[in-house]
Amino acid sequence: MKNIHWLVPYQINHNQDISNKNLASIRLRAGLFNLPSFNNFTVSFNENISDIDEIDYLFVGKFAGDREDLINTWIEIINLHRENCKKIFFDYTDHHLSMDSLAGQFYRASIKPNDQIITSSEKLKNNLAADYKNITIIEDPLEIEIQKVKKNKDSSFLYFGHHTNLKYLFNLINNWHSKIQSNLIIQTSKIGIEEIRNQSQHISKPPNLNIQFQLWSVENMLKASENVSGVIIPGDINDERKNGVSHNRLITAFALGLPVAATRYQSYLEFDHQFVDIDNQTEFENFLQNPSLYSSRVEMAQKRVKNYTKENIAKKWLNLIK
Repeated sequence: MKNIHWLVPYQINHNQDISNKNLASIRLRAGLFNLPSFNNFTVSFNENISDIDEIDYLFVGKFAGDREDLINTWIEIINLHRENCKKIFFDYTDHHLSMDSLAGQFYRASIKPNDQIITSSEKLKNNLAADYKNITIIEDPLEIEIQKVKKNKDSSFLYFGHHTNLKYLFNLINNWHSKIQSNLIIQTSKIGIEEIRNQSQHISKPPNLNIQFQLWSVENMLKASENVSGVIIPGDINDERKNGVSHNRLITAFALGLPVAATRYQSYLEFDHQFVDIDNQTEFENFLQNPSLYSSRVEMAQKRVKNYTKENIAKKWLNLIK
């Protein structure tokens, strides 16, 4: 039986479920290797490896930007695996190579031109294509059951996302021109909520916007979705680090059964005309005033979202090894 190991920025105990990790790039990608598709392999997840010689396939998960202590450890593991002439797969979900950061330092030191790289979007692949040859796109899967389309008429909205995406939300709130009385639930991590507190003096919240903060979890997201009229996903297509994002938040929003206003990231354009351009002030204002008018678009989007089950995406990972 072949052995697969995922380097992830967590200390994982034996048989611990990795699917509950808040980092989507680990939960929705490495987590798929727990599915029955990989029953013919021994799969392990950890921030280190006790015996590198026993590993047949090494997968390098997203490097955590606050784990400077892991840089030398991971590079040593990768180099030893490379010396053994065994395959290395880098799961690359943000464009860190171009950034002056700890993650950028790690990737520049560890990825070689002929290594196998997996990206979560076509845009991210294109960002790498000039320097790397072996690039495969594997999208993020859907992690919730598809819900019935909701048509709540109140102007109440949900935002959920990693704390690194909050700057786009802050910018949207600072430029919130709508006169509609609206409610906004913001779900993010503990780090994100602390960042909001620290940035509160720089956020010009309009008086007609009520904001509630919650910790993100699948359970909390599903609960909140029952009482809101839509989802907002602000971003920036000119941000080189983030413009190659996967479609995971968009397909999750559609699966919640809710109309969506989002930045037109390239990975979102498969669902073009099924979400509102959040950066078009007129379109966004219409969305805020009557989001239920866009419910029929959700029904169309959900037909396509069904393609991204965990089982379907797991087959793509399995094909990498085969």
